Amino acid sequence: MAIQPAEHEHWSSRLAFIMAAIGSAVGLGNLWRFPFTAGESGGGAFVLIYVLCVFLIGLPVLAAELFIGRRGQLSAIGATAKIARAEGASPAWSVLGWVGMIGAFLILTFYSVIAGWVLAYIAMLVGDLAARIGTDGLGALAAGAFANDGADAIGARLGALLTDSPRMILFHAIFMAATVFLVARGLKGGIEAAVKFMMPAFFVMLLALVGFSLLTGDAVRGINYLFGVRPGELIGPLSDGSIIVSALGQAFFSLSLGSAMMITYGSYMTRDTDIPRTSRFVAISDTGVALLAGLAIFPIVFQAGIDPAGGPTLLFQALPIAFNSMPGGGIVALVFFILAFFAAVTSSIALLEASVSYVDERSQGNHRVVVAITLGAICFAIGVVNALSQNPNSPVSAIALPDAVPLLGGKNLLDFFDTLTGNILLPLAAFLTALFAGWAVSATSAREELGFKSEAWFARWRFLVRWVCPIAIGAILIYGAVVAPLLG
Repeated sequence: MAIQPAEHEHWSSRLAFIMAAIGSAVGLGNLWRFPFTAGESGGGAFVLIYVLCVFLIGLPVLAAELFIGRRGQLSAIGATAKIARAEGASPAWSVLGWVGMIGAFLILTFYSVIAGWVLAYIAMLVGDLAARIGTDGLGALAAGAFANDGADAIGARLGALLTDSPRMILFHAIFMAATVFLVARGLKGGIEAAVKFMMPAFFVMLLALVGFSLLTGDAVRGINYLFGVRPGELIGPLSDGSIIVSALGQAFFSLSLGSAMMITYGSYMTRDTDIPRTSRFVAISDTGVALLAGLAIFPIVFQAGIDPAGGPTLLFQALPIAFNSMPGGGIVALVFFILAFFAAVTSSIALLEASVSYVDERSQGNHRVVVAITLGAICFAIGVVNALSQNPNSPVSAIALPDAVPLLGGKNLLDFFDTLTGNILLPLAAFLTALFAGWAVSATSAREELGFKSEAWFARWRFLVRWVCPIAIGAILIYGAVVAPLLG
């Protein structure tokens, strides 16, 4: 039976929802995590596995999360419990909302720290450009990033930032304050207003950077690295469970799956929004951004003779060094980091909204501002500890579980939360979502809410979400959390 929605805010238009959904999915996961993960995992073969994970596993789960949110018209926890009761299932299914919401909150505690690094680099680039314009005039705009520094000095900037805890915490605070401000203003006055400005600007800057990279960088090598896959090269990655785990984890991280974000945003959808079509559009857009980010980054780093498999430092060390060696690199670097900042903000507001919507819902009143500030303050406090864990001179950096603990042992706190959420909580919540949507929700209810144009497409979705998604996610979850750590 249909669930009568409670009084609930809705997106002002389908376009507003699509921009918000893409904004929540498109973030540092695309610009920071995807390029270095692809670099570490072998390039084209990883990309192919990643795309397959997005469309065979990620897309069905994405549609499921959106229909759970819209049907329940509540937070991730409330919507799941409400639908479960209506379907005659146990309200204990709300655990998937709890896992996702906790995962989203923990992600924000370290995501905001990394976003603070982005802000710090924007400040450094602006300061460098202003100083050189004061000395050399407008001719300084044609110079590379940090033109007066050598590669070693540019690479050392990240280390200097990480050992400067007050500066790191300051930029973390600025970013969290911006996130809290936007979420506190509500759906239309804050979240929509942000994505309506930031997402169009994001895509314009990204396309401009891709064009610049292809024209000035080693385009042939970059394209071959990203898209070139020969059949023989697939044998190794397909037999290496860790690469498949990385690809699926990146798909979840990138699409914001298992984090309660899409259920929350889905709860604000109107009845006239086509969920299957919107899900495809979001998945295609998000994957497209990840691939465009690769096209913006790999030709530049190859042209500069830099190894793209350099790990997380690719964004903060390798790219600034690459921008240093090219004409106009100072401006290009500034545009790139502003692009990354916009991506980080549109994701962070969705991460915070997942928990704010639940607490505000439970408070039985209009307490959004207080809730957003309170949860933001808690997130900031945990983020401070995460930031300190990156400073090798801080005692916090030595805090870690024993090395004997599988998967999570030996990691500093920021890496601990990253691994906990990416390898355990997000896949677990997505696994439970697939089971709930495929088995606890009746075919009649799912068909009614999803509104597929044909029964054949609904049957395909239901088969994937009932069988393919839970089996694949469960197997990879067990491999990533248990088998791989034991294999060492």
